[in-house]
Amino acid sequence: MVFILLLSLVAATVLQSAIFQLHMAGNDQFLEEAIYRAQAIAAEVSLNPGSFSLAGGVGDTNCPEEDEAPECHRNHLRLPSSANDLEEFALSLRVTRQDPLLLKGFPFRESEDAVSSSNSFDAAIFEIDVRLNGSGVRLGSARIVQGIAVRVPAFR
Repeated sequence: MVFILLLSLVAATVLQSAIFQLHMAGNDQFLEEAIYRAQAIAAEVSLNPGSFSLAGGVGDTNCPEEDEAPECHRNHLRLPSSANDLEEFALSLRVTRQDPLLLKGFPFRESEDAVSSSNSFDAAIFEIDVRLNGSGVRLGSARIVQGIAVRVPAFR
């Protein structure tokens, strides 16, 4: 009788451990999904030249059109198509101009079809900040911050 009681106690402990491991695996999966989605949004924003305004100064922040946060200086940022299916996530997206205002002699590597005789150009530095929060519906949350150097034309 004691042996059966001890065996049932061990079985219950193993079952609880398995349930806990399954829950933790789900958490890792949700976190990974949030990170991949945030990376996709940052990559898509970085490909759109309209996301980076050279007219603003250091600290100038560009936000999505529907965002009315007080730290936004302009609202000209278009949400990328990868952000269209994020009903369950809260999205915060910012593109901020970084210091220095103009980085002189930045070594730019170009593709073969756009190669130039110059080995460096002036550049403006921007930061793309993507935050996804799915914790309200028990999904993962992620933040991706990506730096971008935008080549500044010689004659603006």
